[in-house]
Amino acid sequence: MTSERPTAQEAVLPWFTSQVKLGIRYGLYFLAVGFGMGAIYGLFGGLFLQPALFATSLIGIFCLMNFPASIVAILVNLLLALFKKSSRPVYRYFGLSLGFALVYLLFFYVLHVSHVSVF
Repeated sequence: MTSERPTAQEAVLPWFTSQVKLGIRYGLYFLAVGFGMGAIYGLFGGLFLQPALFATSLIGIFCLMNFPASIVAILVNLLLALFKKSSRPVYRYFGLSLGFALVYLLFFYVLHVSHVSVF
């Protein structure tokens, strides 16, 4: 009789991918809200695109600055996992940060390819 219950390692991967997908969704929300806030600010000054891209870029810089902190946190957590003291919220933090980083890296890549001058 074989057990069809997934092992602990098999159950972690779908949970982690759902956290990354959630981070991508939140990153897209932040991208849209930042663009909208910059666009509203730009409407009062007569410019539309540059303030919107600046606001989105500023939020993106802060999100990308957060990603190395999540890498350090996950490395410490993996080290603690050797002693059975790891914490699941750290894995969630890393998954969400990875989603944000993917969204904003793609945003900055599109800015680079399109040769749009923000500053």
